[in-house]
Amino acid sequence: MKKKLVSLILAAAMLGTLIGCGSDSAGTGTSGAADSAGSTADSGAETAGALEVPENPDDWPVIAVQSLSYDMPDEAKVEEALNEYLVSINAGAKVDLIGINFGDLATQMTLMLSDNQNPLDIFCWRFYSNVDSCVKNEQCISLEPYKDVYPDLWEMYPDKVLKTQQVSGIQYAVPSVDSYATYEVYALRKEIAEELGIVDRDGERITIDELTQIMKDAKAIHPEFSYMVNTNDEPVIGINSLGNPNWLGVLLNQGVGTTEIVNLYETQEWRDFCYLMKDWNEAGLQLDDPLNNERTITQYNNGVAAGCYLGGYSADYIKALISYSPYEPVEFQLTDLVGTSSSVLGGWMVSTVCKNPDAAMKILYLMATDEVVARYMILGIEGHNYTVDENGIARFPEGVDASNATWNMNGPWYYPNQCLSLPLEVEMSTYYTDMLDAPNHAKFSEAMGFIFDSAPVYDQMAACTTVVAEYRDALLYGLVDVDSYLEKFNEELKAAGIDEIIAEEQKQFDAWLAAQ
Repeated sequence: MKKKLVSLILAAAMLGTLIGCGSDSAGTGTSGAADSAGSTADSGAETAGALEVPENPDDWPVIAVQSLSYDMPDEAKVEEALNEYLVSINAGAKVDLIGINFGDLATQMTLMLSDNQNPLDIFCWRFYSNVDSCVKNEQCISLEPYKDVYPDLWEMYPDKVLKTQQVSGIQYAVPSVDSYATYEVYALRKEIAEELGIVDRDGERITIDELTQIMKDAKAIHPEFSYMVNTNDEPVIGINSLGNPNWLGVLLNQGVGTTEIVNLYETQEWRDFCYLMKDWNEAGLQLDDPLNNERTITQYNNGVAAGCYLGGYSADYIKALISYSPYEPVEFQLTDLVGTSSSVLGGWMVSTVCKNPDAAMKILYLMATDEVVARYMILGIEGHNYTVDENGIARFPEGVDASNATWNMNGPWYYPNQCLSLPLEVEMSTYYTDMLDAPNHAKFSEAMGFIFDSAPVYDQMAACTTVVAEYRDALLYGLVDVDSYLEKFNEELKAAGIDEIIAEEQKQFDAWLAAQ
């Protein structure tokens, strides 16, 4: 049962988690959202229900499930073990794990989600698309009819998180379990922090002015390094972009406690930030030639930068995430623990080409709720692909590491419920229990789940996007005179129609809030 896409590249996938990159799962909309959502929901409601299980497992449907393990030697073994377990619990369906290809993901996924002969039954929109687009492209079915069939599934999630996987109030995806909220830290190489005498401040909350001074002090003793990789960090800037990477209408304070959509580029907050970036650039803190240089954690790992932004739900978690780095960090917290739509990093769907959606939904339910199913998919076979130490940490077998493993175990965050797995090769035994507890301590944006339909202002969006591309990065990296450049920037944004965009966003947002 081997159906493959092409090859797997995971390094780039991790960067979005580690470096604040301003992306949002919601995306922007196009016309016809309500009609598309309604028709898909109706078609699903006519046939959905609890799975009827044939007595003979040979008669069970085989559900094709997207997997991170492309072309791994143990695919057949893991599939066999997983399916034996599914038979033992009388699940009523078996699984065919489908390796994915990050290098050609968009093309291959689009083809498989329209293939009636060899359908991909269960898939994740992460790195491929977003909930809104999958619905409008009629690639997924409504999961509303399954709320009564699997009530304990939906009870696992905060209401705000479920809303991020809805369109027009209809549930289309099962969220990937995560902390649903992150905060940003500044990570400085430990040996430099020791020279500065600030190692004992590890984990301390600091202001942006204190961060500036730390970087300048570090630069004074080690001028060979840069100390800032990427200033395009939404939490540090303090905005919820509503899914628009060009920030054409945002909520300040990351959307916590505010429902007023504003033009960031004409605020005092943005002007002050631009002056700060100018200061950082003139002090030599930023990367050389930032507009033409890779601005990722790679620059920290390869020794070009001695500091960078990182994000996660706790200091220990962030350190565990980058334990592979040759440089141990000291971390300084910069923002609150906040959840926005972009904090929900994935969602799992049943495709419209699926021939047995009831069976697919049963498998998806088990992926999210059954520990054994989750661990087979995430870790493979215990005793063969991994061992478990006395602290409950999964370890590679002797002589095995990520480079020669026969099952890909490095992407637990991709699956429906990583918290049913075990932490892999870290020293943090509370890795997943703390993750589950994080939402209890988080603040959430008022716009969690809001999706803006940009169709009424399509022309204005296109024009403003062009203006942003011309002006914003130069301001973000302190390369130009702030006053004159910002004045031209705002004049051109006004002429391109940013006020109309924000008025339409506010109108839709107010209507969405009223419907909650």
